[in-house]
Amino acid sequence: MEAKIDITNISEEKWDKLVLYFIPNIFTEESSPSLDHPASVNIKDIKLNGTTSNYSLEKDTLTLPLKTQLSPNHNVKVQINYDFTLPSEGLRFTKVGESLHLAQWYPMVPTYRNGWNKQEYQSRGETYHTSFSDFQLDVEVPPSYTIVSSSEEDDLLNNQGTKIKVKNEKEIFLALLKDTLVFEKTTTINNVNVRVFSDKERVDQVNEVLETAVKALDYFQKEFGSYSAKEFDVILGGLGMEYPNVVTVGSIYNSKPLDSAALRRMVVHEVAHQWFYGMVSNDPYNDAWLDEGLAEIASLLYYVDDEEEAVTFDFGDQFREELSLPVNLPINQYPSGNQSSYIYGKASLGLGMLFKKYGGGEAAKNFLKTYVKEYKFKEINTNEFVRFTNHYFNLENNKDFEGWLDLNEE
Repeated sequence: MEAKIDITNISEEKWDKLVLYFIPNIFTEESSPSLDHPASVNIKDIKLNGTTSNYSLEKDTLTLPLKTQLSPNHNVKVQINYDFTLPSEGLRFTKVGESLHLAQWYPMVPTYRNGWNKQEYQSRGETYHTSFSDFQLDVEVPPSYTIVSSSEEDDLLNNQGTKIKVKNEKEIFLALLKDTLVFEKTTTINNVNVRVFSDKERVDQVNEVLETAVKALDYFQKEFGSYSAKEFDVILGGLGMEYPNVVTVGSIYNSKPLDSAALRRMVVHEVAHQWFYGMVSNDPYNDAWLDEGLAEIASLLYYVDDEEEAVTFDFGDQFREELSLPVNLPINQYPSGNQSSYIYGKASLGLGMLFKKYGGGEAAKNFLKTYVKEYKFKEINTNEFVRFTNHYFNLENNKDFEGWLDLNEE
């Protein structure tokens, strides 16, 4: 396997090293000795601008020293030759039966924020943060496998020698599915081709997953603006997770299958992430509440407007006393196993109380539509969200954020 990466220093600082994510190494026996069937990783060679480079690899941090500092607006070409095997019980990067789910499987370039914004890997949440980039993959697979990726040009019939191109996305997801079944339907708005991939064991869930994905895509396009691709893929039989133009659904962290209602809710939530993560970016380590809280609000709006659901856009007026922390802390600062109560629960409650105060569901939809239009293919953080919200609702102070956001100045 060969990765070629062009990196340009767009900061105002000189760099003396490159730092990359190399997440497959997390699942090796050395990094995760408790795994029954760990991955293996072998880095054969690394070159910088054609010259062999030293490197260090510790857990998921790959560090490349630069012999000459890289000045602002200068470029370096990185070439990494490596191979790996997948773990049977990895997190997103894993085997599912004979199928392969390749999430965060390549050397990924972090953002740069007064130094490399590379945080320690956590088993809960997303601990990687990357900028919008262009990708090209050259993939060869056996005939019995089907390629599913973030590209909207996957070829279901002839996967040998496939070139996959993706432009202006935060990452690229790739799945190689063995003996999969595919079901398709087109959305009413913008004719997006929606595909659900399933093995024979889960085929009885396909119809509700397909119908829900189509319905959610149409709803969010109507309310928040057009989906950015011609195709949207759902892989049935994995941990619930969003990627550009493709999601996996079926179970949560404990890997237990979901019942019908919970599965539909997961589909809606992951579809919402195509806007709140896929289009409007944020740091999922330091500002996880932004995409998760907004995806939860978007999902609620979907159910409020669904004639078959008896749901109202209603919230209480106070937070649970035991959830005393703000929702915009880095994910490693929440008690173990309790971060979801903050970044999903308390975050959506705070947002819901805000929107309810200033007009309810319709105000929330109008806000989110304007928000997506303003920040599409850009990155936002807590302070910028607050600045935008204050301007949008013409607020004179930050009182509406008290009790759930920590607004210390950056």
